[in-house]
Amino acid sequence: MKPVDSMKAAGTAAAVLILDVLLAVGVVYLWAIYINPGHPRAYYASAGVPIARLSTRILGTALIFAASWWSARRNPERNAVGFGVVLVIYYALMDGVSVGFQGFFTPEIAITILLKLAAGIAGGVVAVRLRQATHPSTP
Repeated sequence: MKPVDSMKAAGTAAAVLILDVLLAVGVVYLWAIYINPGHPRAYYASAGVPIARLSTRILGTALIFAASWWSARRNPERNAVGFGVVLVIYYALMDGVSVGFQGFFTPEIAITILLKLAAGIAGGVVAVRLRQATHPSTP
């Protein structure tokens, strides 16, 4: 991969992380308003954490897949699988830095990052296969 691809992966990872956090906050907010209303703010601050983690496992993984797939479709010359892996590495680093790596090295976080790694690789593979199916002469 070219250095510019690495920087694009970093930028994409930052965008995905921001969107993932916003979606997790939105999911917790909707849960607090529509499913479990009427509690003090402190309750939601602690009870919302497992919901946010579940949200990032599902929606964040889907975002990584989509970002990897979209990036591979936009630039057929780029190593799609390599880009997906680098995207997840940057994502994990930025996620860890955002919390000062406190509580980051846990089995739950490892599972989440592994799910996202699988999604990043799958997004690249799907994009390459679709590209090959529609344009057999491209790599």
